[in-house]
Amino acid sequence: MIEPLARALGAENRAVLRLRQRRAVSRQLAGDHRAALPEFEALAEAFARINGPTSEAARDCRAQAARCRGELGQVTEALAELQGVLEVERAVESDVSDAAVELRRDIGMLLLSQGSPEEARACLEALYEDVVLVHGPRHDVAVEAAEVLAMLRRELDGE
Repeated sequence: MIEPLARALGAENRAVLRLRQRRAVSRQLAGDHRAALPEFEALAEAFARINGPTSEAARDCRAQAARCRGELGQVTEALAELQGVLEVERAVESDVSDAAVELRRDIGMLLLSQGSPEEARACLEALYEDVVLVHGPRHDVAVEAAEVLAMLRRELDGE
């Protein structure tokens, strides 16, 4: 008798978490990163407790919280969190999973915005090579990385 009730409550709690996640995403898309950040942090914690710290939902919420931090100018914290999420993503999925590619791109762009063009270039060159190998040079991330890398080469090497 208790087990079916517990399962029903668990399913209901997961549905509530998914609704809260949609609300956080909506806030983020509307540019309200200050309101979205604590929601994503709370959701990451909740999903980690329910599904495990390496679950896709927990990783996604941690990454979204980090992106909010980046938008709020907390670049050092955002970079550290994105790199932590990337380590988990690499261990659970791969270096070229969709989430890993997105994380690597975001890390490269944050490094660039932080004034670390050499580190950004190294990050984006590795990303570009991996994406081209797996998806080809016409993949959106490959095109974007190539454009940023060309700009960095002009800036750093005078090419």
